[in-house]
Amino acid sequence: MAVVKPFRGVTYAEELCEKEGVDSLVAPPYDVISEKRRKALAGNPLNIVNVTLGHTENGYKEAASLFRSWLNRGILRRDENPFIYIYEQEFRVNASHPLQKRTGFVGLVRLEEFEKKIIMPHEKTMPKYSQDRLELLRACEANLEQIFGIYNDASSTIDHLLEENKKTEALLCQFTDFQDVTHRLWRIQDRTVESEIRHIMNPRTIVIADGHHRYETSLLYRREVREQLGDPLEPVPADYVMMTLVNIKNPGLLALPTHRLVHGLSEETIRSFFSACEDYFSVNRFKNEEDMETFLGKSSGRTIGVYNKFTEEWGAITLKNDAVMDELLGAENVNRFLDTSILHELVLKRVLGLSEEMQADNVDYLKGSKDVFAVARQENHYQLVFVMRPTPLEEVERAVAHSQRMPQKSTYFYPKIWTGLVMRLLEGDTL
Repeated sequence: MAVVKPFRGVTYAEELCEKEGVDSLVAPPYDVISEKRRKALAGNPLNIVNVTLGHTENGYKEAASLFRSWLNRGILRRDENPFIYIYEQEFRVNASHPLQKRTGFVGLVRLEEFEKKIIMPHEKTMPKYSQDRLELLRACEANLEQIFGIYNDASSTIDHLLEENKKTEALLCQFTDFQDVTHRLWRIQDRTVESEIRHIMNPRTIVIADGHHRYETSLLYRREVREQLGDPLEPVPADYVMMTLVNIKNPGLLALPTHRLVHGLSEETIRSFFSACEDYFSVNRFKNEEDMETFLGKSSGRTIGVYNKFTEEWGAITLKNDAVMDELLGAENVNRFLDTSILHELVLKRVLGLSEEMQADNVDYLKGSKDVFAVARQENHYQLVFVMRPTPLEEVERAVAHSQRMPQKSTYFYPKIWTGLVMRLLEGDTL
């Protein structure tokens, strides 16, 4: 059962937010910030990015020292009492997209090993990122960034409770970021509402939408702390981690695709790409990207868009025979017909000859809210662009139900959960 608790949130001081502007103090998650954006944010010495990405390889203690100095100077303040917080984001994916609103709540969630099937991953991770987050957690002893989790509440009872408790007097902050996403954060001040949320969440499974590395890091940290303390029977602060939780039925929960851009291959391989695909795929070619995207929009599945920059060709490849994926991944693999599985296992590995290790060097990823063709044209080294479609949320649930992970970056939940709105200090946490 999922155990959810309130906590004493750490936020930027109200007067500082009024003086500086909340948007100058907070930041996107560490793993989606470009170097250009990091430098811009770090221009304000009080921006949270100076802690989350301000360290050098051996400078985690410096980041922790800065974080502690902000607490000591009153730049950051900790609530006197524990709360569950409401987090709302209003957004458009682009100018033609309708305005949407996604609402979740922020609380502590008891860490559980994945084999317990209480908190579940949905996609594979890249291990190189976990050590960095572990070092920062050890140094700061704080949850600086939230893990984004989703749960299934068909009745939407929690969603209704959250809407009813967006009260003016409980509003902590509001700002609009550089992508025109408006963020709002409230405290839930009614303890009966807090208790009802905890009760509803108790029998549910939580699926990690974003933050797999942070969750795995928290599991490692908990083991370390418990070992140092002699594995006490009573709970310790490291047993819990801060999460934003959103109902999978929430109308604002949106998963965008993540496109793939390939570079570093031979001219012959790129020139012959479409003909090499014909052993496994039906190949359709188009005059331009608009025709390709129209085709993708009407396609029922097992189809990937392709832009061959070297030959200036647009196309779409559709799997001809399902048995190929049965052979590659096994008939028991529920993810075998996902577009991302077909791409990584059949196109990248078999057609292009890129092993998983080579993919790490030769494949870049771009979220679906950006113009992938514009990026490909600006960056001369890209050769092939694979245009992906969104992975349906029901496929995420299906993978989790079978305890199987999707390929990395099968989903891109948008918008991201921002860092610095509310944080959690482990020291002095009462459970």
